[in-house]
Amino acid sequence: MTHKKDFNDFLLEKKTDTEISKEINRSMQGSNQQFTSQIGQSPQQIQQLLNQLKAQAQNQQQQTDGKVSQAIQQAINALSQAQQSIQANQIFYQMNQLLDQSTKQLEQLNQQAQQSQQQQQQQMQQTGQQLQ
Repeated sequence: MTHKKDFNDFLLEKKTDTEISKEINRSMQGSNQQFTSQIGQSPQQIQQLLNQLKAQAQNQQQQTDGKVSQAIQQAINALSQAQQSIQANQIFYQMNQLLDQSTKQLEQLNQQAQQSQQQQQQQMQQTGQQLQ
């Protein structure tokens, strides 16, 4: 009888093991289906992330291009102003040179006029002395 009881216990354990095994299989199938669906979504999610990254990169590139363009325009404006300033300084320098030349010529003319006046005075004195 103990043998029969042991066999019944064995059958009961076998039945329990089978049920546990079936439950594990069901659970694993559910996990596999969930994992499979996640794997199926992963390429779409990756593609969405890539698209978002691409859009962000393009947006940043456009902003950078705009800033670079603006900086170039500012540099061009600064160079233009510098060129105008240089030209104005050159004109001012040339005008100063002409003014200096004119001043020197006037000084020379004044000296010549003074010399001429002195000569006339001397001649008048000599003429006056001769008349006396």
